[in-house]
Amino acid sequence: MPSFDTSPVLYWIPVYLLCWGLLWLAIRDESSADSRDGKVRRAGRCFVPAALVLLFLLRLPSIVYNQEINPDESQIITQAMTLRQDPVYFRSVDGTTGGPLDSYFLILPSFLGFPFDYITAHLTAYGLVAVSLWLLFRTAQVWFGTRAARLALLPLVLLLGLTRNGDFIHYSSELVPVALLSWGYYLYARHLNNSVPSVRHIALIGLLMGMVPFGKLQGTPLAAVVGLFVALDVLFRQRLTASDKIRRLGALGAGGLAFPALAVLLAWLGGVYDDFVTFYIVGNVQYAGEYRLVENLLRLPYFFRKGTEFDWLVKLTIGVWLVALVVGLLRGFRRGRLPWMVVGFLATLLPVTLYAITRTGSEYVHYLFFLMGPLMLWLAYGWSVILASLQQTRGVVAIGGLVSAVFLGMFAVDAWQLYQQGMPLNPYPSNRQEGWRLQQTPVSTVITKYADPGEKLAVWGWRCDYYVQAQMPQGVAENHTIRSVFDNPLKEAYQRRYYRNMTQSLPPVFVDAVGSQNLWMTDRATQGHESYPPLGEFIKTHYRYVGLVNDTRIYVRVDRVARYDQTLKPMANLIE
Repeated sequence: MPSFDTSPVLYWIPVYLLCWGLLWLAIRDESSADSRDGKVRRAGRCFVPAALVLLFLLRLPSIVYNQEINPDESQIITQAMTLRQDPVYFRSVDGTTGGPLDSYFLILPSFLGFPFDYITAHLTAYGLVAVSLWLLFRTAQVWFGTRAARLALLPLVLLLGLTRNGDFIHYSSELVPVALLSWGYYLYARHLNNSVPSVRHIALIGLLMGMVPFGKLQGTPLAAVVGLFVALDVLFRQRLTASDKIRRLGALGAGGLAFPALAVLLAWLGGVYDDFVTFYIVGNVQYAGEYRLVENLLRLPYFFRKGTEFDWLVKLTIGVWLVALVVGLLRGFRRGRLPWMVVGFLATLLPVTLYAITRTGSEYVHYLFFLMGPLMLWLAYGWSVILASLQQTRGVVAIGGLVSAVFLGMFAVDAWQLYQQGMPLNPYPSNRQEGWRLQQTPVSTVITKYADPGEKLAVWGWRCDYYVQAQMPQGVAENHTIRSVFDNPLKEAYQRRYYRNMTQSLPPVFVDAVGSQNLWMTDRATQGHESYPPLGEFIKTHYRYVGLVNDTRIYVRVDRVARYDQTLKPMANLIE
């Protein structure tokens, strides 16, 4: 398999040139007057597949990087690995702010023989991003035409391919709901084009939007916008009789409730209904806290800048719309009037999305994935207005290409500056990881001396990568324990559940990762497992402390220590 060192010149130069090739393909398709031989039309059909292939090549260094890019992906990989053994969500795992679908979806590659590792997660992330972009392109194509859709797709491909920001590369809990939402946008666009909307089509939209909250509750407002506008369109259809409207609205409601009803039923049958309500519904609502509308909206420019290249996409969209407004006022808005159901949908979707990504006030960069769809659709809308208002279509498309050329040029300048400073162009080198092999830390090396892959592991703190490295499913539902330590209304409930899980699973190894190598939880005196006295007593009674490794305390179940006493000698260089 390919590997990339810190300066892969033989890779970056050819792939960078392919970026310019995609730009040329987009411009040639619309500007060439010689289309009699069909070459231009064939080039146009190749644009989207070429764009997605290029996106894959641009992300390939990070795809084959078999290490953690963001702590969240270790959390989800661990949950998927655990669910493969015990598929009852909220009994074996709790994704906290991430929904069940994110973890279940990551199980699918394992049925094809892929391991539960970071390469599989990164490859799956690419697949979800590619599907979302394709669906968004098709939506823009239906509403605004092929030329505008291409001009809107191109900057997203370049951004998501050339970015060094790990929040846009790792497997995150936003990717599944964004794919579902993108599918919903496309089906809504097709729905508007049907003179008599299909009952099954509407039911499918409801089903997909009903699944979104189980990818991430944060996406629920966006799904509600889709459902609302489908319902409004049905109500205002003059060709439909009252009974036709009732049937379609019933199909939308039934489709929307089908998956939540199934999830609730499965939770009840699995005996975890109370946990579902407490830890997913109540916990997420309380996690959001008090919403400060004005303050959060004023911080949006800072939030966008945290997304590095994403800030460029926001400014590009605003710039295109300012030009569209000026051109439209000067030349007249010659584009055929869009149905109010399209304009109203886009005008509602954007502010609702801004609300959704700012609701918690956390400003995690991967939240910006939810904004990709609205921005691409608004960008395509702006280009369609400009294209319709100006006679020189070739010139307009060339200008659109020039904007992307500026971004490509800026990337080249930034890459050259990194090279001059001796910094790597690729922040995810994989040339030393021996192919698919997971990289081991000193902690995981000690863990696997006392336990075998497939046995359960419990970690106190936030180091879910230990589960992945050791290939051991979690023995506790909360695989990162910030909610059992930091003050929140459900702190005691989280602590009680952790203790209950420990007493039931009795994993052979318990790791207290609180310390200098842990995320957020670094104060051992106040945040260690002893901060919950019942857990501290349980560990003291049933486990033996075997040493401090990389500022991480490792405890082994008493019976397992007796069996593996001889392994302490070869580990003397690891245990402090």
